[in-house]
Amino acid sequence: MGTSAAYDLARRMTWLVVGLFSEGPTDRRFLPRIVYRTLLGIVQAEAARAVELQEDIVAYIEKPNAERAELVCRDRENVDLFVIHADASRSLVDQIEARLIGQVRASARAACAMTEARIVPLIPVRETEAWMLADPDAVARVFGFSAWPERVAVSWYPERAETVEDPKRTLTEAVRGLFGGRKGRRVPGPEGLFDQIAEEIDLRRLARLPSYQRFEADLRSGLGALGILRRAP
Repeated sequence: MGTSAAYDLARRMTWLVVGLFSEGPTDRRFLPRIVYRTLLGIVQAEAARAVELQEDIVAYIEKPNAERAELVCRDRENVDLFVIHADASRSLVDQIEARLIGQVRASARAACAMTEARIVPLIPVRETEAWMLADPDAVARVFGFSAWPERVAVSWYPERAETVEDPKRTLTEAVRGLFGGRKGRRVPGPEGLFDQIAEEIDLRRLARLPSYQRFEADLRSGLGALGILRRAP
């Protein structure tokens, strides 16, 4: 590509920056890569123009909604989408979205005319670990296996991982099962490897979960508000 063509492409390219408000340190190890990979897949398949997605997700940790809205308004010129994470039981997803994300959207709209669709909910049912349970093979690969061993029974249905009562405990017990499940044997915990699980997980498997489907839809709404996606015929 010649210098002139490269310059023209750079002028037409959209630089996309995303921020993430997450609830805890383990979430911050897992969710940024999921957000990045999901966005990358959408823009590569559906963008109306060239998009360069910043790989480093901007991390926000402030929890009060008033502070979140202030940060959204402060950074709105440099950050294109603001993802807000919260866990919720299946019955409370709508309520959590209205109370948490809805308040931030309303406050930012009133304070700085922020487009609501640019504030994106990310609400795994029960816990973030439920999303990891959607792909046992990815968990196994991170711990050195080629796939989930047939000798180790899976105590949940991966395609229905959101129905697991205690995803965190289920994931810990599953990893223990990979290593034989013997009492007294030192078994590595999964928490330190959440970033690697996020890199390995098959997003097609994750997309079987309704909460992830909802997240994808909200991301598309945000990208649509930015004029990035092709319009449906």
